[in-house]
Amino acid sequence: MTADWGRHIVESRLQSQWLEGSIRHRRKAPVNHEFSYHTGMLALDLREWNSITAISPLFSLEKFNWLSLHRKDYLEPDRDTPVLDAVCDRVETATGWRPDGAVQLITHPRYFGYVFNPVSFYFCYDRGDSPSEGAVPRVILAQITNTPWKERHTYCLETRRQQPASTTEWRSERFEFSKRFHVSPFNPMNQHYRWTFSFRGPELRIHMNVLQDDEKQFDATLVVQRTPLDRKTVHRSLRQFPLEAFKVTAGIYWHALKLKLKGARFFTHPDKLPGDDPDFRRGSDDSGQTVSPDDSGSKTSTKTTGTTGKVSSWRT
Repeated sequence: MTADWGRHIVESRLQSQWLEGSIRHRRKAPVNHEFSYHTGMLALDLREWNSITAISPLFSLEKFNWLSLHRKDYLEPDRDTPVLDAVCDRVETATGWRPDGAVQLITHPRYFGYVFNPVSFYFCYDRGDSPSEGAVPRVILAQITNTPWKERHTYCLETRRQQPASTTEWRSERFEFSKRFHVSPFNPMNQHYRWTFSFRGPELRIHMNVLQDDEKQFDATLVVQRTPLDRKTVHRSLRQFPLEAFKVTAGIYWHALKLKLKGARFFTHPDKLPGDDPDFRRGSDDSGQTVSPDDSGSKTSTKTTGTTGKVSSWRT
């Protein structure tokens, strides 16, 4: 069997996809600031972790290359288990359900050995559901990495999967929950989130609001289209997004400088706060606490926006 024929077989069977679209960030307070950029991301079916790189000689697993995937970049890297097992174990612990369908990782791979993902999502589907047809995941894990500390935290979001009136309508899942992780030095801890995930055929939208006292402080929106993943797509994307991970990190620091010059305030990391501060080490020991509105002890909004899914918080 030739290498090209082997690659063709791999490509024809792939469930993984490539995502192309845009990301927009808007800060409303205490200063106004906005930017957007085009992006390309991998939607990796984790069952294909060991085979995905066969589609291109520029793509490697656990080795330096233009594109590469490394186990330590994802959930529970210290465990001697595949990423898929780590995700399934976490979901089962959090919800009592063990994923039995596709588990898709939405992420930036490494570029020339470097990666920074502010957030990677793990979409966990019921058996038989098709991500490419707009199915709604049963559970979503959001793995957050902060800047510049490179710490990680995971939120487990349980969807309600209400059926739309028409198959051509967006299927949206909403979550409202307390902030439990220090993401940016420009945002304090006494905030809460409103996230919306929307699915329609190959289209995916993720809108993330950050609020304080029910006033929007910041939002981020990802709008992407799913496309088949093959060698042609990978190479075209490398021409369009040759240094994607470097662009993400450089953009974070460049816009942080702009915010500082506009007078935005720095907030101390909660681990560095005085011991009597109510936000001291907030979220640092989370191991499954419910942080959505049904938990009376969470600091969520007083104005919910309709039916929302359950969210639990995990320091990973």
